[in-house]
Parts: sequence; structure tokens; C-alpha cells
Amino acid sequence: MINDQEFLHGAAFLRLINSGESITILHASEIHPSVYLVEGSGKKSAILFKVSKKPTSAWSFTLSNTEELTFDKVHYEYPGFSVFLAFVCHKDGICCIALERLRTILEKDAVMNGQHISVSRRAHGSYHISGPGRQRLEQTVPQNDWPRVVISK
Repeated sequence: MINDQEFLHGAAFLRLINSGESITILHASEIHPSVYLVEGSGKKSAILFKVSKKPTSAWSFTLSNTEELTFDKVHYEYPGFSVFLAFVCHKDGICCIALERLRTILEKDAVMNGQHISVSRRAHGSYHISGPGRQRLEQTVPQNDWPRVVISK
């Protein structure tokens, strides 16, 4: 039986595969069960998928200590790779953001463990990302950013 996480990861991969770019995908399961390495068009990306099964906006995600360690391992083992978080917002779409950009709304000098991220989107709009204390990301993330953001220079 296919579980919800596999189903939603599969939808994200289908968009990635159908992007028209020649890519390679490697599951970095030794680092984390939801980390994948993608290479295409001269760009190397490490993507951590987080899934919300909530059917409507706003989608909630909580970062864990495991994920913070995962980012450290990716930077150590794959130094040439850009790191992204792909927030899979149930059947709505994938809100993908570079880790460096996400860090701008996280609590400064705090561990990532327990920090809450909220992703919302109005009909026909872009994704809005908020962090702890409702700190909002300055720019929205277009719904059609995925998968372009991880494979285009």
C-alpha cells in the first residue's frame, strides 16, 4: 500500500522529472529518509522534503533537531550543493525555499529544534512563509517556483 508521504513525494518528483531538464536524482537516505540530491543544468541541490497532510492553507511544519543535524551533514558531505526545504502542502503544491533564505525568519542564535514554520496561499496567489513569532519572509514564493528553483542557475 502507498502511504500519503510516498504519494506526495511522488507528485513532487513527477514535476521535477517533467521539468524538461536532464537531471539525476539520488536518495541520500544515509543522511535522512527525506533528503534527495538533484543535479541538473550545472546546479547541485540537496532537498529535504517536509509534508503536511492538511488539505487547506495554512500548512504547519515544525523543524526538529534531526533536521538541523541533517543540514550540517549535507554541508559536510556535499559541500558543492545548495540546500533547500521543499514544503509539500498536501495536494496544493510544493513551496521550495533555500535554507539560507529560510534562516532569515528563524529565531536568531536559537537551535532549529521546535521552530514552527507556516506556509499559506490564497487562491491563485503565491506562498507566504512565516516563522516563529509570525516573522514573515520578505518576498513570497511563486507557486510555479518548483522545481525550477532547484535545477536552474
